[in-house]
Amino acid sequence: MIVATAGHVDHGKTHLIRALTGVDTDRLEEEKRRGMTIDLGFAYVDLGGQRPAGFIDVPGHERFVRTMAAGVHHLDLALLVVAADDGPMPQTREHLSLLKGLGLSELAIVLTKIDRVDAAHRSRARNAALALLEGTPLASPPVFEVNTLDGEGIDALKAYLGARQQAHDAETRVPRGHARLAIDRAFSLPGAGLIVTGLLLDGQLAVGDELILSPRGEAVRVRGLRVHEQPASLAHAGTRCAVNLSGARSAAAELGRGDWLVAEALASSSERIDAVFTLNAEIDKPLTARAHLQCHLGASCIGVRVAPLIGRAIAGGSTGLIQLLLEQPTVALHGDRFVLRDPAAQQVLGQGRVLDPFGASKGRSKPERIAWLQILEGLAPQSDAAQQAFEQGLQALPCGIDLADFARRFNLRDADESALVKTSQPVMLGRLAVAAAQFRRWREALLERVRAEHAQHPARIGPSEGLLLQSAIRQCAPSVASGQALPVARGALLALVQEGALVRDGHGIRCADHVPLLTAEQQARLDAVRSLLLDSGLRPPIAGELAAALGTTREDMLAFLHEMGSLGHLVPVAPNRYFLQADVSRLAQIARELAEGSPQGQFDAAAYRDASGIGRNLTIEVLEYLDRQGITRRIGQRRVIRSSA
Repeated sequence: MIVATAGHVDHGKTHLIRALTGVDTDRLEEEKRRGMTIDLGFAYVDLGGQRPAGFIDVPGHERFVRTMAAGVHHLDLALLVVAADDGPMPQTREHLSLLKGLGLSELAIVLTKIDRVDAAHRSRARNAALALLEGTPLASPPVFEVNTLDGEGIDALKAYLGARQQAHDAETRVPRGHARLAIDRAFSLPGAGLIVTGLLLDGQLAVGDELILSPRGEAVRVRGLRVHEQPASLAHAGTRCAVNLSGARSAAAELGRGDWLVAEALASSSERIDAVFTLNAEIDKPLTARAHLQCHLGASCIGVRVAPLIGRAIAGGSTGLIQLLLEQPTVALHGDRFVLRDPAAQQVLGQGRVLDPFGASKGRSKPERIAWLQILEGLAPQSDAAQQAFEQGLQALPCGIDLADFARRFNLRDADESALVKTSQPVMLGRLAVAAAQFRRWREALLERVRAEHAQHPARIGPSEGLLLQSAIRQCAPSVASGQALPVARGALLALVQEGALVRDGHGIRCADHVPLLTAEQQARLDAVRSLLLDSGLRPPIAGELAAALGTTREDMLAFLHEMGSLGHLVPVAPNRYFLQADVSRLAQIARELAEGSPQGQFDAAAYRDASGIGRNLTIEVLEYLDRQGITRRIGQRRVIRSSA
């Protein structure tokens, strides 16, 4: 069980923990000299549970609010400390706002310094503290009145904490997902090396595990492990750990709050976070796009800019969708809670919940994107949230769900992914999952477009693959970027081709029962041109050369080639040079092979000329054609394969 204090400066938080545990959590020389906590302190005590309970002492001064917030995330219980002689003070309220915003579900009020006031003062302080919680999920908490100097009331508080620890230990907690530890401290010890401490939020850690220091990207290994100050070989989510690491390039002084220790599957960090956010009712200014806010997430305090996703502002007491643009990357997951604070006004603005830790950089307010975020917003906070999101997303999203991205957002292991697919039974296109009903829509759109083409132009083979796919995208996913929609469109087309419903014929796609209605003269002439092109390999003759070989004029041959190109029988690579579809496919494959064989995934015209053997001038024409078709992209004097090709 993890317990933290909260409350105004000089209300006795450190003395309370000392009375409960016997440990002075003010470990810094400056803290002892000033008589004031300025950093997080930690103590452990046996309350009769399976392992010692962990206590976190936080600073109460307003200058150290960000330090306080780093210590109170993912708590099991908080002790709101209020001095009987002062009653609730400004930091009492701000700390309470932080606790509520970070999702605390259980709290007790501890009234300290009761020896300084009479019964009437005690009663007023008690009632004032309880009033702060009225109308919230934390209303009507237990209240303990203590004197840390002579121990009055401490035994009753210890008994309460012991009962809460037993209840906590009785809960069945199955470690879920990959390991994720929010680092709040790093130091070195002689003979041991680097040690990081923090709360293990997800998964489990074991000696020997290979992990990543994120967002630094450094591979490390767990050399040793302590859980709640006891040596251990295994740690589960919800426990505080000290992890001895080997292999780190960074020194202890370079690490700290804002760094994470994670499994490799969680190594990718977030720079944009889509979230749902509630602005506190007492905030008189609406939340608009602004700079210089602080986001408290895990042990991190990160500068952010905010972009409302629906409308231009969120009014006080209202909830809306926002995107957080982080000034430094972090490791976030769906469901993580955070608090936004205005450091200039020294005011907590409100609290939010991460919906998608990898927010969209383009089209972030498009209808499909908003619909997906609203699905995530509506998920019940329970263990099957991923299953709910997967099933609802499949039905709502025409372009399906990338299972790899989904697993990262929800921190799923391979077995969890398999269970999602087994339960929902989507059509799988590699790692892309598409609902069966959505996939049928794509197939029907493709078939309808090809049939319409046959009816309107019976002499044509059918639409080109590119035009056919774009037509299906406009019908099935009109406001989705083509690059995002292409994989499912191509998957539906491939399924129809494999089943024999559609046939690739030259440059076009046709129904299996469609025969292009060329005249006898057209067919004979096309056969003659195809024979010449077939004999020429990857260097087909230009229009004038074809005309001379077949005894006609260049103008007549160009008109015929243009007609056959428009009908899909030949492929126009340049104005006077046409290819067979098989040869164009081979030219595209050469480009892919060159890119795959390069460490940078790039190639230049000279390399393509040598690999294809088609000469310099034709190489330029072919590469420009591949650029136009979206297969390659030119970067300076080199080319890469487009990711959607």
